[in-house]
Amino acid sequence: MYPFMPQGLIPITVGEPRLGTTAITEWINVSEAEMVWLDFYATVAAAAAITFTPRKAYLAAGTGTAVLGFNVPIWAGNAVAGAALTLTRQTDAANFLTAATAGVHRAIFQIDPTALGWEATVPSLGEYKYITGLITALVADYVCCTAWVKPRYVSDDVASTRWIV
Repeated sequence: MYPFMPQGLIPITVGEPRLGTTAITEWINVSEAEMVWLDFYATVAAAAAITFTPRKAYLAAGTGTAVLGFNVPIWAGNAVAGAALTLTRQTDAANFLTAATAGVHRAIFQIDPTALGWEATVPSLGEYKYITGLITALVADYVCCTAWVKPRYVSDDVASTRWIV
């Protein structure tokens, strides 16, 4: 188990910075990853709680979307009134609800792709190998999500489009 994110990871934008409570529609293929950290970030305008939720799918473009179905390590923090944002270890969970405060919120989920499993009701549909992030926020909030990928195999190539759906 990793104590936190190692150096030399490949960053992949899952959801570019956007305004409001919109679903993130980019899916990352993690079938060749050893570990993935989903890094959620939000600038919250009003004192309201928001939810960060990793999602999985068994086909590209989100076909078969489901919640993780298991708890993962989370580090989270928030900064108000210009204070430093410090991440602290949270209780393992499948999603994270922030404090109801205005300011900058961040949560990082450590996800082992081998734990994503197979589609339960019809296993022939395939294994879950795509992930994304869902942020439930207010319309005036700025939100984004980045995946930090540790490839399973060493390569001279950096991330290619095989990671992005």
